[in-house]
Amino acid sequence: MTFQISKFMASPLCHRLMVLAIVCFTVVGAQAQQLSMKEQLAALQRLEAMQPDSLGPKIQQAVLLLGFVCTNPQDSNAKQYVDEAQRIIRKIEALKPQKAADRSDLATLQGFYYTALIVMNPQQNGPRYYRQALDNLDKALKINPGNMMAKMLSERFKEGMTKGSSN
Repeated sequence: MTFQISKFMASPLCHRLMVLAIVCFTVVGAQAQQLSMKEQLAALQRLEAMQPDSLGPKIQQAVLLLGFVCTNPQDSNAKQYVDEAQRIIRKIEALKPQKAADRSDLATLQGFYYTALIVMNPQQNGPRYYRQALDNLDKALKINPGNMMAKMLSERFKEGMTKGSSN
């Protein structure tokens, strides 16, 4: 019996079945991640509806959308998500944030937006938007030097530019 199991495990059919299982789990995992993102977005939208003048839910929605695009730039919904993030950023601008932390968060989102555009199509959008991305992230850090998200995005952006120019 042991010989038959080990013989099957070594067979090409077994290898194909394992590869098929891995592919299926990957696809299911990706769908679950996207569904999870959509569920998170829906929850934030409900929170925004309850607190229409609050910046927090809007900022979180934009970060969620742009973060998804930056990690999944070839996703079929990436363009739609970037457009939705831009719409949310405009809502935040319309509220005219007064606190320095809120203005810094807005500048961070604007830098993140341009970064997402670049990640979606580096060849075309890199030369077009890199200055806006850097300027907005720098502005965010000038307004609030303790803005950890702006620091992280700025460092990653500059790191990505360095890697891109060395290739």
